[in-house]
Amino acid sequence: SLPENLDQKLVPAQKLLMTATLDNPLDADRIRTVLPLAANSRLDYLTVLPETDSTNAAIGRLPAELQHAHAILAEQQTRGRGRRERSWYSPAGGNIYLSLGWRFDSSELPLGTLPLTVAVCICRALEQTGLEGYAIKWPNDIQVKEKKLAGVLVELQSSGNGPALAVIGVGVNIHMPGQGAAATRIDRPWTDLASELPESGPMDRNRTAALLLNELLAGLDQFESSGFDTFAAAWQDLDVLNGRKVRLEHAGEFISGTARGIDELGGLLLETADG
Repeated sequence: SLPENLDQKLVPAQKLLMTATLDNPLDADRIRTVLPLAANSRLDYLTVLPETDSTNAAIGRLPAELQHAHAILAEQQTRGRGRRERSWYSPAGGNIYLSLGWRFDSSELPLGTLPLTVAVCICRALEQTGLEGYAIKWPNDIQVKEKKLAGVLVELQSSGNGPALAVIGVGVNIHMPGQGAAATRIDRPWTDLASELPESGPMDRNRTAALLLNELLAGLDQFESSGFDTFAAAWQDLDVLNGRKVRLEHAGEFISGTARGIDELGGLLLETADG
């Protein structure tokens, strides 16, 4: 259990809001009930917040001894973030906003490939909901029919060659409420699980959260043992860009070419006119 009065470290000094009309509120006990025994034993803390600025930031505010193996979910984020500080639209009550803190003791792990590993784990979890036709857009967007369904933000904190803390943030669109608002707030094609699986009925977010945590925890175990090697083939199968013409924005410039997969460090390989 968590120490008393920890909420002040988890959330900023703002009034917490809980949407009273949630049909399927996130619940730590229900998630724990669905989570397999092995995953439960590896997850030290599971916290559900009604609202926070971002779940990644909430992990960062925890005392160091409570960050490892701590998962935080929120019903709503007021400052949800994606890569390159892009805003992640995070309305209340319909989606999953999840962060998991994980400390790596080995300085030899290829942590640059961790976001790719996490993306593969998310795909494995989503497949168990019945989803088909999913793919990964480098480095860590999960798409269906080239519409964004989920995304990853991994933030690393390390000091030299010592242990490194990874804060693994995952956002998954389950049932995006307020289609009009979403259309104005999201500037690229998107979808949600409810739209992709209309015959499945209402999506159980607690079960979906448990699927995500189970695959993430199992994936982290594999990653700590073998690095990215055990995920490379799965990544290649899911790589939606490989062989396609792309335009890469890099250091304020645009470079056109053909995507040719990734290198051993997880970097995008781009074949240009120069080679």
